[in-house]
Amino acid sequence: MTTNKPAARKEKGSTIERVLQILSFISEHEGLYDQHELAEAMNLPKLATGKLVAQLKTLGILRENMLRKIIAGPEFRQMALAVLRNKVFASQRTAVLEKLSAQIGETCGVSVPNGIEMLYFERVQTNWPLQINLPIGSSVPLAATASGKLYLATLPDHVRQVILDNIALEVFTAHTLVEKAQLEQELKTVQALGYGRDNGEFIDGMAAVSVPIARDGLTLGYLFCHSPMVRQSLMDLESHLPAMREAADEIMDLMMADG
Repeated sequence: MTTNKPAARKEKGSTIERVLQILSFISEHEGLYDQHELAEAMNLPKLATGKLVAQLKTLGILRENMLRKIIAGPEFRQMALAVLRNKVFASQRTAVLEKLSAQIGETCGVSVPNGIEMLYFERVQTNWPLQINLPIGSSVPLAATASGKLYLATLPDHVRQVILDNIALEVFTAHTLVEKAQLEQELKTVQALGYGRDNGEFIDGMAAVSVPIARDGLTLGYLFCHSPMVRQSLMDLESHLPAMREAADEIMDLMMADG
């Protein structure tokens, strides 16, 4: 006769080791577990884990979202962005973006989620006289941009629903989706397609597409390309998706390399 024994708890390590375990786990499972579920998912003592999480929330390294799930706090996000902005990593990514931009003939860049907006993290601009100027550091809306819609589409259903229930759907152009039902249908389409799209919804006369920079459940950001429609339509930009996915894989390889 056999009995199912509960899994043994992980051996106790130093506080700093436990903190690093928690931060690493959250970086890959952000928004999936509340404080109690986190300890169970990591097979850690609930009381000790709860105290550490509480301290990390006080420091702004972790916080709870509207569903009381644990997510990265502002300090954690700033540290992550600082690592990504490291000159070595930045120069490597810029080289990939410059090659992609030259191939497509349009502006390409990387955006990352920043609360209920997307942050333009990096960008390589083309030399065309007609430009759409969205400089590095610009914050753009989730619901009206290619990267923002792709980010929303990849969130767990319950997390996405809370966001949609609480964000204001602003009108930017005549094409902006401001009816929640229409936006939800568009997000389902984006989820099925595997890429984000913006057909003049954020800036009148601008089309954009976006693909994830991701691997094995870890997402580092979103690679986007946008263009004035008089030069390239949404369909034109969609023809460049294979090259964009290849560039996204190359960026992921650079960021995950050991040395």
